[in-house]
Amino acid sequence: MSDVSASAGFTTDVVVIGGCGRVGLPLGIALASRGLQVTLYDINEAAVAVVNSGTLPFDEEGAAEPLARAVAEGRLKASTDPASVAEAENLVVIVGTPVDEHLNPNIAAVPKAIERCAEYLRDGQLIVLRSTVHPGVTALTEKLIKKLGVNADVAFCPERIAEGKAMTELFELPQIVAARTPEAAERAEKLFRNLASQIVILEPEEAELAKLFTNTWRYIKFAAANQFWMMSNDFGLDFERIRHAIRFQYPRATDM
Repeated sequence: MSDVSASAGFTTDVVVIGGCGRVGLPLGIALASRGLQVTLYDINEAAVAVVNSGTLPFDEEGAAEPLARAVAEGRLKASTDPASVAEAENLVVIVGTPVDEHLNPNIAAVPKAIERCAEYLRDGQLIVLRSTVHPGVTALTEKLIKKLGVNADVAFCPERIAEGKAMTELFELPQIVAARTPEAAERAEKLFRNLASQIVILEPEEAELAKLFTNTWRYIKFAAANQFWMMSNDFGLDFERIRHAIRFQYPRATDM
């Protein structure tokens, strides 16, 4: 527990909202492994029960032992009680952005998730958005917090981990940190310095696009490789032989 948290009356360092999923749980485990007091708030009662037993609800390489240790030592717990949000100096919000039947994003998903916890928000908190969001969602969240009359800082610090690699990548990948004010950026950087040694500072809208571009660039490469595979099949040729020839001692194609 930090001195700031204690002096402000907070009993927990971090509450992860949506904390028992594939993004939130590894983050909570990683922060707890660094000595922070972490609560995972989630509406999934079954997942909460599994986590509180010290067991992973899904496979994640390298996460089982630190989870069991953090739960046993009292540094990590899961809860379905929204009142737990009031206990923490830092709130990390992990909520997916759903799309409609026309694939248009619902930009209100994150603000609505925060609104459901509105009565438990407190002055002095740092609210960190962590999920993939549509550009402008950080600004919407800032307006919501102001409308609620809560004196809290807001930051966008996107995750960029791969499933199954979280317990390595959370500590090795640079962390993007974006906030509207220097104070919010400094607080978010301090939080993620517990994990990442390298921090990249951006404006919120820049970071929102950076996260979208990161995802899309990977999808484009997957799609291109799949298309090449189908073209090879159409010619009755072995794609793996062609791929090997392309990649062999040719560094510009190593990521195919």
